[in-house]
Amino acid sequence: MFAFPEMLITAAEAAGIKIPKSLEDYEKNDYPHWYVFEMVQIGASMPYPGVHYENAKVIAEISDDEIRKITYDQLIDRGFRDGKAQL
Repeated sequence: MFAFPEMLITAAEAAGIKIPKSLEDYEKNDYPHWYVFEMVQIGASMPYPGVHYENAKVIAEISDDEIRKITYDQLIDRGFRDGKAQL
């Protein structure tokens, strides 16, 4: 489980997700992929080590328009994994 946004930066960068300069004060519409990654990954249980790298790739592949309206269930359908998701 990740407790702080700083813990996600390496995975986000590897996937090509644009990261705000200030993690505490940013406009979510300017960084929609980071916003979604942060919201769904912080506090989520991890089914196996390194899953956050895979999850970052799943989120990075979503278009700018889609990422702004995607649901959690749709993320799971695209391959996002958490401790509750089936492997």
